[in-house]
Amino acid sequence: MQTTLSSKGQLVLPSAARRKLRLSQGEQLSVEFREGGIFLRPVAQVRAYRMAKHAVSGLPVMVAAVRPARKVSAAEIARLHAELL
Repeated sequence: MQTTLSSKGQLVLPSAARRKLRLSQGEQLSVEFREGGIFLRPVAQVRAYRMAKHAVSGLPVMVAAVRPARKVSAAEIARLHAELL
């Protein structure tokens, strides 16, 4: 699978790769350099806040809704790597 770097330094991940890795629009990726290549990894981030009441005091509190980090096995990484190349 290949992609092209734009004049602005942007690249588009092919839709097949986005679907396989469950990436959505606006999701942040960390960039790491590994053995002459680039490794992209989704960054777990706070998505939103919501108002709630404290269970004991009843006072309003802000609660962060965090997307849990997805755990990927070594076998799944190897399978995805083989499919994407």
